[in-house]
Amino acid sequence: MRYLIGLGNYLAGDDGVGVHVVEHVVANGLERGFTAVELATNALNMISYLGPETEAVVVVDAAYLGLEPGDYCIFAPDEVETQKELAGFSTHEGDPLKVLELARSAGYTIPPFAVMGIEPLGVEHGTGLSARLSERLPAYAAAAIEHLRGL
Repeated sequence: MRYLIGLGNYLAGDDGVGVHVVEHVVANGLERGFTAVELATNALNMISYLGPETEAVVVVDAAYLGLEPGDYCIFAPDEVETQKELAGFSTHEGDPLKVLELARSAGYTIPPFAVMGIEPLGVEHGTGLSARLSERLPAYAAAAIEHLRGL
């Protein structure tokens, strides 16, 4: 099985872009040959999708990458080093790269895996997705699906 996983907080502006991409995929019937999964702020649950039957995973999440707001980059975990400060592992904050480290240390075999990081415009609490990112949801979904199929 292949998984497209969306992470983010609906109540924190563009931080929710990953879950909005997954919603777009599901609402438009784009799941073909993979399963779209919305994990919201519970990145730790990503581990349950790393079983031996998993062929590939693409995670979509907001990420500060130094790009223009709305631009994205798709990368493998070993191509970057996370800079995100976490208080620890919890269900209310998450970093897919740190979750992968935890999974590896627990003996999981990591399938082909990529992260689609989308540069947010704003992550203010209590706001929805910015118009800039909202209008690009179809393009984000198409890019994530194409990459997942190529893994």
